Amino acid sequence: MSTNIPSPSLPAGSGPGGLLRVAIGDEHAIAREGLAALLHTKETIRVTGSTGDGRECVRLVLREEPDLLIFDNAMSGLNGAEAVRRIGAQKPRTRLLCLSSRDDARSVREAFDAGVHGYVAKRSGFAALLEAIDRVFRSGCYVSPDIAHVLVEGFRGRHDTSAADVPALTAREREVARLYAEGLGTRDIASRLNLSMKTVGTHREHVMEKIGARSIAHLTRYAIRAGLVRIDD
Repeated sequence: MSTNIPSPSLPAGSGPGGLLRVAIGDEHAIAREGLAALLHTKETIRVTGSTGDGRECVRLVLREEPDLLIFDNAMSGLNGAEAVRRIGAQKPRTRLLCLSSRDDARSVREAFDAGVHGYVAKRSGFAALLEAIDRVFRSGCYVSPDIAHVLVEGFRGRHDTSAADVPALTAREREVARLYAEGLGTRDIASRLNLSMKTVGTHREHVMEKIGARSIAHLTRYAIRAGLVRIDD
């Protein structure tokens, strides 16, 4: 198997020498084994364990404390959404990335409502998965570009947000919120808007306070509902 797969520089993890420690949850053994084999081609990643059962997935994360859990939302015993709710409540530092064959708005929305940081369609290539891993650590949130429009349309159909429903954000705050929702990090936003990182962080804090968000994932959901993120993004 070739190890020369184009990918972004992956984030440092908590393992020896900065290894990124990853756990896998998928009810199909061949999917778990195939994904583990692909991840092992990256020298900076170490797979700490895998399982096809939702309850065991929770126990695995609590025991191994990986930096990242890659899981399918369909698992035996306990579905992925409920598993990540339990994991998020007890291990908030573990990033949660859903890798699923489901690409409908309801499934994607339920995953983010449960607390995932990223959602990737299984039809995507390995390079797309590596990009998602980088983005959930760097920016806090990621959705595959090929299913992002489904999520946007689903939110807009469910939440017909009028101007009266949108908190009074300034033009700059709306711009910063949009860029975070599109997956940019603080440094990238500061460079694009010609602002200091401190100023961008201040705008982000003001936005989150106004909309009652507790994380970038919450801010992203708000931006989608409020129409700040364009469908073609």
